[in-house]
Parts: sequence; C-alpha cells; structure tokens
Amino acid sequence: MLVDVKNLFLILLLLVLLCGCQRGMPERTVWNGTLELDEGKLLPFRFSLDLRPAGPTGFFVVGEEQTPIPEISRNGDDLAFRFSEYGAEMRGKWDGSRWKGAYLRHRSAGTTSFNFTASPEAAPSNDAGSTGGGHAPLGKYQVFFQDEQRSTTLATLWMTRGTLYGTFIAPDGDYGLLVGRPTNAGLQLNRFTGWQATVVVLEQSGGAWSGKLYTHSDKPRAFTLRPRADLELAPPPDLQTRIKNPAAAFTFEGVSISGDTVRSTDERFKGKALVVDIMGTWCHNCLDEAPLLQQLQEQYGKEGLQVVGISFEISDDRELGQKNLKLYRDRFGITFPLLFCGSMDDANLNNRLKSQLDNFFAYPTTLFISKEGKVQAIHSGFKGPGTGEEFQSQVQEFHSLAKQLVR
Repeated sequence: MLVDVKNLFLILLLLVLLCGCQRGMPERTVWNGTLELDEGKLLPFRFSLDLRPAGPTGFFVVGEEQTPIPEISRNGDDLAFRFSEYGAEMRGKWDGSRWKGAYLRHRSAGTTSFNFTASPEAAPSNDAGSTGGGHAPLGKYQVFFQDEQRSTTLATLWMTRGTLYGTFIAPDGDYGLLVGRPTNAGLQLNRFTGWQATVVVLEQSGGAWSGKLYTHSDKPRAFTLRPRADLELAPPPDLQTRIKNPAAAFTFEGVSISGDTVRSTDERFKGKALVVDIMGTWCHNCLDEAPLLQQLQEQYGKEGLQVVGISFEISDDRELGQKNLKLYRDRFGITFPLLFCGSMDDANLNNRLKSQLDNFFAYPTTLFISKEGKVQAIHSGFKGPGTGEEFQSQVQEFHSLAKQLVR
C-alpha cells in the first residue's frame, strides 16, 4: 500500500510540473518577436495585445508609433492577425511559452511565407534599442543602391535619448520610422507593422557607411551612403507627374463603400474645389497621409473644398475592396468619399489614370483641383511623420494649396 501511495505522489508531482510548463496564452500583455527574412536576417518586432474583449484589439509598436492590427482572431491555441488591405496575415499556434507560425503575403503570382516566433514580454520595457553610445552615422545621406543606375533615394538618421532612429525617403514616399540597435558588425534599423517588414543593416569601412536593405517583398539590396547637406533632391523628369491636357478636367469614377457609383460629373462636385487622392488601402504612405486629408476636409469643407479618395487595390474583387475601404475609413475617422476603382493592373491604370496623367508612378498621388475643374498642383508620394521636418513642411504645403483652392 505504501508503494502505491508513493507512486501516486510521484505521478501527481509530474502532472503538476507538466502543467506548470504549459501556460495558457496571456489575455493581455506586450509581446516581443522576430520575423525571419531572406538570408536568415532576423527582424525584431513588438506588439501589444488584448484578447479579453469580444473583439480583440492590438497594435504594433515602433518607437512611439502604434499601428493598429485590423483583424485579430483566436480559436483555442490558434491565433491569427489579418491585414486584409495588404493581402497578408500572421498565423500561428501557442505552444505554452511562444506563439509560432508564419507571416503570409498573398499575391496573384503566389504566396510568400516567413517564419516568426513571439513571446510575452517578461517585464515592461521602454527600450526601443539603445545603441549603447557607439558610433552611429547621424545626419543626411544620399542612398546609392547597387541595382540602380541613378540615385533617387535619401536617408536621414538621428539620435534621441540614446536610441538611433531613421528612415529612407524615395520619390514615392518614405520607408516609415526605423528604430536602431547595435550588432556585432555595426547597426541594424528595424520596422514591422504588418504592412511593412523592413531591416536596414549598416556597416562602416574606411570611414564610409554601406549596408543592405531587407524587406518581405523584394530581394536584399546592397547600397552605400554619401553625406549630404539637405534632403532636397529634385526628381528626374520621368518621376514628375503632370496632367496631359491642362485645359481638360480630371475625371474619375468608382464605387462607394455603400455600393453607389460615384462620378466626377455628379452634381455634388459641381462648383467645388477638389483634392483627389489616388491611393490604395495597401499603401503605407497612404495610411500616413489619410489623417492630413481628413484635417483638410474638416477645416476647409465649409468653404467649398471636397476631398475624394480614389482607391486602386491589390485585387479587382469589388466586395473585398469595399471591405478594405471601410476598415480604412473607420481607422482614421474619414468623412470624405472613398471610391473603389478596381485593381492596379496595367489595363485598368492605363484606362483610368495614365490616359489623363503623364509619368504617374506613386501612391499616393494627390491632385489639387480648382472650382473651375482645372488641376492646379500635383503632389506625388507622401513623407510620413517619421521624416520629422519633412513631414511638417508637407503639412504646411497641403494647407497652403487648400487655402488657394477655396479662395
């Protein structure tokens, strides 16, 4: 009898130990993870997740930026994030200590997959990735990619409270705020928001800085940096968007979130100054621009200004396009019309946009149109909040153009 009691005790002890190793998924906490890109490059990321409400909520954290996770679903130990607008998702399983799975990017040509793991943060941390006081390439630079014949990209890097921040700025917009941390060979800057997965590796040799850019959508790209005094780089002629016929009105047609067909010739637009935003819900620069456009609508709408978003999506699926526009609208509290205009396929763009615009190349492209229907200015791309002074200068420019239109 004593032997049986002893064996029973050992069995109970083993069960307790096993249960102690297998924890349930936390209901509310901050997580740290890594995503594996090409060449085994690890992209660290951080997010906050609250699974308690009927509708779970969460957001990715990059520096002080917070990017909401649009759709979160949980079924037992299975957890999924969906980025419908970008055609991507994260799917994984909780194993008692980690959430492990794959980041999937769906496109018509196929699906690409990147492995990730994430664990609950052991203790609250405000450390964005200190450089430890090491040498960092602070300042402004021109970026020379080895696979390009000409350079049209700039970079800016700065230090705040011991942490390196930066971004790259291309003619169609910036790469978003990047946060730095030291590596054995130099520095690494990172950004993950669901829409974006970006790593910039920097190394110094002979006083010059070079590196590689890793993303989830392109092969790694090698580059070198050359110091500059400013971030003013005039785009080449083929990256300057112009209206083909300045005497003609810019026309558009699309389907609203409610399913109505809306045209530029509708009575609601007659006699109004228009800000027409050529955008896509998949476009991170468009996400950065949206709050500013809503600000213009609120401030100048009573003076005769109307903002309109005409969206070109990854898919030609109308129902999906309307869903994505609703997510976009609700995220930013948008009150101006958002119209689904089909996919980004060449045939659709040639018919709707390139027949009216020369050198269209960027999402967003914003047209400022007078009350008489004439295009007064075209702004290609958008520099987000991560560019600091560049962003503020752009905000002032948009307000100035809006004021001119309503006058």
